[in-house]
Amino acid sequence: MQTILELNNIHKAFGEKRIHQGINFSLHKGESLGLLGGSGTGKSVLLRTIIGLERADSGDVLYHNKVISKIKSEVELAKIRTQISYSFQSGALFDSLNVFDNIAYPLFEHTKLNFKEIQHKVADVLKLIDLEGIESLMPSDLSGGMQKRVGMARAMVLDPEIILYDEPTAGLDPANIENVIDLMLKLKKMGQSSILVTHDIPSAIRFCDRILILKDGKIYFNGTVPEFTESSDPNILKFSLPQGKEATHAS
Repeated sequence: MQTILELNNIHKAFGEKRIHQGINFSLHKGESLGLLGGSGTGKSVLLRTIIGLERADSGDVLYHNKVISKIKSEVELAKIRTQISYSFQSGALFDSLNVFDNIAYPLFEHTKLNFKEIQHKVADVLKLIDLEGIESLMPSDLSGGMQKRVGMARAMVLDPEIILYDEPTAGLDPANIENVIDLMLKLKKMGQSSILVTHDIPSAIRFCDRILILKDGKIYFNGTVPEFTESSDPNILKFSLPQGKEATHAS
């Protein structure tokens, strides 16, 4: 399998608190990784480090064998973020822009498509997320689940190779969780690679090819979903067993 993203010996501290103490893993083309861990283990920090929103204290992030963690130019980082897209936990929509302008924003910023082509692209993406015809609505007009899906639509509108999902099902009711995971599975079938940070273990098991568990600043477990669900390791059972619900509520 082709490796498209690698994290090599990533270290990160905030003051005296050491978050990452030698993180190593790779992502293969077309693969979906689930990243689990207790509260404060730095799962979201790791996603932000991949695209340069956080800086590792040491170690390298490589995308197609190119070290991207040392890039300081915002112009170059913007190019990377068209290929590795971040789907924020809240949806992170611009409150003052309607749905069309929210989704179209990356297209205006990073492509030379004309307005008509952008209209078609936005319409196609809205059809994919089963929210056709809502271009003129404002974020305040949308439910929490719809906001998340529109945020995901913006994350995928440039056809990135990798999407980083940060708690995409947090705070959603079962019906909206189903909508979001169905969308993620659609994208996976289209060849998208992804890393999913979540405390929603059933969704991780349904969506992911491999599960990683962050513990004590390192990757404690890196295995397939069957290896995860069948493990007798107490540190893994905390996440995989229903009675371990408290352990799964990580941020």
